[in-house]
Amino acid sequence: MKKLLKLALVVGGIAAVAKVVTAKKAEWQGLPEARVRAKLDERLPGKMPADKRAEIADKVVEKMREKGVLAEDAPVAEAPITD
Repeated sequence: MKKLLKLALVVGGIAAVAKVVTAKKAEWQGLPEARVRAKLDERLPGKMPADKRAEIADKVVEKMREKGVLAEDAPVAEAPITD
């Protein structure tokens, strides 16, 4: 009976971790590239040099692009020309 209880606890723990990981992934999917870079800049420590943060952001964006989880950046709306 103790083995069954331990097994249930382990399986429950694994399921909880999987649910949290899935929720965190869903936060990042479908974001445009600019938003991904902004979120990364927020999360990376300010003590890190800016060029290193940009290098990390480039790698993350590249991997997300390969997996197809980046949303297209919204086109910039042009102001109407008035004469």
